[in-house]
Amino acid sequence: MKKYIYIISLLLISCQEEITLDLPQIQDKIVVEGSIENGFPPYVILTKNQGYFDEIDSNTYNNLFITDVDSVKIWYYNEGEKVSKTLEQIVGLDSLPPIYTDLDYFNNTDNYEFSKEGRTYFLEINWNNQIISSSTTIPKATPLDCLWVEKSENEEEEFKFDIRALYSDPADQNNYILVKSKRIQHYEKIDSIGCQVKNNPDFSLKIIDAGADVLINGQTFETYFPRPRDNGFPTGKYNGYHKEECQGDSIEFLKDIVLIKYCQIDEASLKFWRGLIRQVGTNGNPFAEPLNLVSNITNGLGIFSGYGSAYYMVPIVEDTVIFEQHTPEIIDVF
Repeated sequence: MKKYIYIISLLLISCQEEITLDLPQIQDKIVVEGSIENGFPPYVILTKNQGYFDEIDSNTYNNLFITDVDSVKIWYYNEGEKVSKTLEQIVGLDSLPPIYTDLDYFNNTDNYEFSKEGRTYFLEINWNNQIISSSTTIPKATPLDCLWVEKSENEEEEFKFDIRALYSDPADQNNYILVKSKRIQHYEKIDSIGCQVKNNPDFSLKIIDAGADVLINGQTFETYFPRPRDNGFPTGKYNGYHKEECQGDSIEFLKDIVLIKYCQIDEASLKFWRGLIRQVGTNGNPFAEPLNLVSNITNGLGIFSGYGSAYYMVPIVEDTVIFEQHTPEIIDVF
């Protein structure tokens, strides 16, 4: 019996072949992250695509950004007349990636007329002898009825809170909704230097969810906005004011202050953002089905999205109720 097993083993070994996959070279494509919303200038961030098996090192991040475009233009039509802007790169913002925007905004921030609800905007990028184009619409904003802060029912810590909201969906229009949030203030302990705390706010707005009003059209309903996590579905909580013991001392953590962006988007934007949410939610799942993001960029990848936005500033204090909208700083829109 041992002899037969040995012979079979030799046969199996002799049938092994070294397989070399001849993978096609990735074609250079521009990746667009473009945005325009009521009251704020359009902005565009441009990067290059990268092959799945390409090496990643310390220079990868900086090398991805494109700063040598020939032109970035955006326009709309007003009674048949083309109203156009040439976007220029902002310089001196070390904390942000290279951004192309309308610098005229900074000379007239109180009465910026270019970005308005109901308009369709067209984007054209001239790069590397290619024309990359797209279009989007700024839908009409539909504000929330109100927001409020209440104690989280499934958390042991007394300082963990949820943000809840009431929304009346208009019955006479199809709505595609995108919700983002950002902690403008968030205090954490600095373990490396002892019992001290520091303000460590979120770098940018993070996606909570996106969806259509198919099931709630014309209805008033209650919802809540969990804190987005770095990976997976948003299930996080927000911190209220609290104290902690540290080496015999008591240290204070000020309350979180949260910026909520509640906005309407068009259908093409919904398909992109909904796909992105699903990808993040299945990150690391070996049984997840691969998903290609739906793009509205011609000759490129990414998204050019219009937002009919309503902003709210929410301090995490129990029973706080917010009715009024908030006007954010331009840095929070980027």
